[in-house]
Amino acid sequence: MQENPFADPFDAPPPAATVPTQPPAAATNSNEEFNPFSNRAGSSNVQPAANRVAPSEFGTKTAGMDDELFRKQQELERRAQELRIREEELDRRQRNAANNLNTGASNNAPRPHNWPPLPTIIPVEPCFYQDIEVEIPVQFQKTVTFAYYVFLVYVLALVVNVVASLFYMIFASGSIGQLFLACIQLALFSPCSFLFWFRPVYKAFRNDSSFNFMVFFFVLFFHCIFTFVQTLGLSSYACGWINALDTFKTSIPIALLMLVSAITFTVALIGMLTALVRVHRLYRGAGFSIDKARQEFTNGVMSDAGVQRAATAATQAAAGAAFNQAAQGRF
Repeated sequence: MQENPFADPFDAPPPAATVPTQPPAAATNSNEEFNPFSNRAGSSNVQPAANRVAPSEFGTKTAGMDDELFRKQQELERRAQELRIREEELDRRQRNAANNLNTGASNNAPRPHNWPPLPTIIPVEPCFYQDIEVEIPVQFQKTVTFAYYVFLVYVLALVVNVVASLFYMIFASGSIGQLFLACIQLALFSPCSFLFWFRPVYKAFRNDSSFNFMVFFFVLFFHCIFTFVQTLGLSSYACGWINALDTFKTSIPIALLMLVSAITFTVALIGMLTALVRVHRLYRGAGFSIDKARQEFTNGVMSDAGVQRAATAATQAAAGAAFNQAAQGRF
């Protein structure tokens, strides 16, 4: 009986009253039933305030993690480099052992000489055994190789000086004494440079010898002063900058050739100073000292067989002279 029979059937029915799904908190009664799942579902999406991380704190933690990862990466790279150096050193020792086995010699036996590399047609054998990759540790091979190249550049400068002095004497009225002096320098300073400063630095890095380091520093320092005088070209001592520039008044081609000699001497001088500084840095970093060099020299001299025989002979002679004097005075 609630429907109106006279109402228009095409009219929409009135909207139904909306019923709230959840009563207000103030209208709830303590005796009504409690749904435990409704509150849990609503509170599961809300994080407690204590567990929330501020953006600034999160950025600080991320930066700290990045720094820690960077430090660990640097440490790993350093260890990898050390492992590579040890591996190269082990390979070098293995090659050295293999060479000894191939030659049929023991570890203490002398190796066949290979320097200077003379052709077979010359009836002269090499004087030294030299192999930087075999005898020198890996971390010092570049320094020893650089010193060897400096020695070769200096020998080249002496050769160019001889050629320039020859043309200077023939075409620019140069003195014959300068040519003779250039030949003497080539014949004298080439082997002396090898024996007195390159060979000591080679043996210093090979045998870890402080005495050879001191010999290298002493000889190369004075040799740098000598090479500086050669580079200047004072008087007729060598074809350097001064007499090369003066030769432009006489002959330009000869002056250019003398300039090549001066430039070669300059490159050799710069290389000597650079080698001196590089070796000195390694010397200071390795903990060598003058006391250690003195001790090595003393031990080396006293362990030499010739020195021991001479000392024994001197002791016997002194003892015999003292006995004779005592016997003559008594009888």
